[in-house]
Amino acid sequence: MSAIHIRAPGHHHRPGLAGGAGLHGMVVFGTGVECYLSYRPTFQAPYNFQLLLSVEFDERGKRALGADRRIGYTDIHTFDPEDFPVAELDPGSVRRRRSFCGTLIRGRRERGGVAIATEVRATVQRVVYFGELDPHRERGRGLLTHLSFGRPDRMYLAHHINCQPSFDQIVVARIIPGTVTDLLGEPLDDEIAGSGFAQAQPIILGQREFTGARLRAGELAVAAFPTTAGGAQGFLADIAVERQIYLEVADLT
Repeated sequence: MSAIHIRAPGHHHRPGLAGGAGLHGMVVFGTGVECYLSYRPTFQAPYNFQLLLSVEFDERGKRALGADRRIGYTDIHTFDPEDFPVAELDPGSVRRRRSFCGTLIRGRRERGGVAIATEVRATVQRVVYFGELDPHRERGRGLLTHLSFGRPDRMYLAHHINCQPSFDQIVVARIIPGTVTDLLGEPLDDEIAGSGFAQAQPIILGQREFTGARLRAGELAVAAFPTTAGGAQGFLADIAVERQIYLEVADLT
């Protein structure tokens, strides 16, 4: 699945939904074994949250996505959830929401998308990342920061939305075997990367054949991982960007 959505800002939020998940919904990505949802944020409250979820769809949802894969559909799916405060998914909340219902869309509803299953229940397996966006935060100096999660051979990188203006991007990447070192450059065993990250880890991308503000398929970058999966001291590794899943610019300008 790969999609680029760059458009003029428009009125695509339902008015009066204080804290509601709203009509802009969530991006669906992953494989038949793992499934993730990425909330499509803006800097305007109450939609100002970057949120990544590992979920399991009910049988209705699984069948709908499986049918699209069998007919060769490779573009984006989105999930339009029922209206509820996004903050209910905060892992620090005492009464955190564990599941919610919605409609699976082939494409995006506001861009001609087609509903393929309604009243689908998504059960939250874990909150991969949850952060509130502050439009007044000062832009930091240095290299781009991304959020890394998944397995070393099938890693997902999400652009860490830090300050306005920004962009929302998700790509598939992998750690290149034999490139793992400690923070001083001494070689380490590839196993230091462990089984990946269940929760998103912030990484800093150094520049090696990496140009521009966004990641592109085929690019290589040096990634600094602050911690290993076991919480030990960080490491460096070369990563290869394989393909883009999603890019949104206009909502975050």
